[in-house]
Amino acid sequence: MNKILKLITALLFITITVSLAADISVYFKTERISQTLPEIKIGEAQYVEADAINKVFNSIIKEERGDNRLHLHLAGKQFIFLLGSPFYSYNNESWNMHLNVRRVGNTFYLPSIFVTEHLPIHFPDMELKNKVLQINRPKDRSVKVIVLDPGHGGHDPGAVGHVLKLREKDVNLSVCLKLKEMLERELGVTVLMTRSDDRFITLGNRTKFANNNQADIFVSVHTNASNNRSASGIETYYLSTAQTSDARAVEALENNVVEQYEGKGEKAKYDALGFILSDMSQTEHLEHSNNMALLIQQNLVAGARGGDRGVKQANFYVLRGAFMPAVLIELGFISNKDEERLLANDEYQQRLARTIFEGLKRFKFRYDRIRNT
Repeated sequence: MNKILKLITALLFITITVSLAADISVYFKTERISQTLPEIKIGEAQYVEADAINKVFNSIIKEERGDNRLHLHLAGKQFIFLLGSPFYSYNNESWNMHLNVRRVGNTFYLPSIFVTEHLPIHFPDMELKNKVLQINRPKDRSVKVIVLDPGHGGHDPGAVGHVLKLREKDVNLSVCLKLKEMLERELGVTVLMTRSDDRFITLGNRTKFANNNQADIFVSVHTNASNNRSASGIETYYLSTAQTSDARAVEALENNVVEQYEGKGEKAKYDALGFILSDMSQTEHLEHSNNMALLIQQNLVAGARGGDRGVKQANFYVLRGAFMPAVLIELGFISNKDEERLLANDEYQQRLARTIFEGLKRFKFRYDRIRNT
């Protein structure tokens, strides 16, 4: 009991002695703008909040609870701090700030001298002049542009339901429009659509549109169909050679659009692009595409309460030319009377859009951290 009381007293003391101090001015030379990094006085020493460092420097700080360490990823470099200690490691060397890294509640604080004295040592382009830290801002490589691709359109209706005669192209467009509004409003990203009305776009022009607009993410939205009218469930694909008979069937269904609506002989042009699969500029995105597909699939199945057909790989023409993380979502089977009824329901479409959004949001958060470190 005495130990607990002493711990509580110590925490209260730290909290009470936290007061505002001077601020650190950070000047970004290339953009000619200044930002303020607020300083806080803990006891007799000057500190900066870890989250404030993240906001100013576009860095990432992560706690490793198992070994009581704090990892700072800043402009491609990693600094490892020992909580409650003045020491940190960088590039396999130990550095001493002479002031402990502090934790108050769930908030971490680093000594101000780490920013004003130590960072300029590790980054030659940083310098402290007249109490102003002058630096070049690390480039922000966060996801800014997302392209949504409502499958089919125009004279290509996609799959058609047996009972309500629901057309796939209409469901795809409706869900994408709902998803676009969520992404723009809640994530502040730019969302472009390969089509925002009922028109036909060739498969090649869909990814060309994404590449030309330097999209960071490409999401193609479809609904599934099968000769087996009891087939049901949700599945998400990313580009690779189809691994299962079901995946090959869906691949054939979606790729059949070329011969049917783009004209005979066009399929050969797409097949000639098979070498792209081995092109490093595309294969580097396959791991991220897989991760994005997993997050979207998990959220879709949980939120829409649909059958989980899993994440699969297939050689979809519409994904071949996308030089960014790209997935193709099959929202359900329009050939199944129960799922056709759900897919025609506006509230269900809203739920589908929301669950895809949640998956994309989680992926964006993780992908941004990777791209900015």
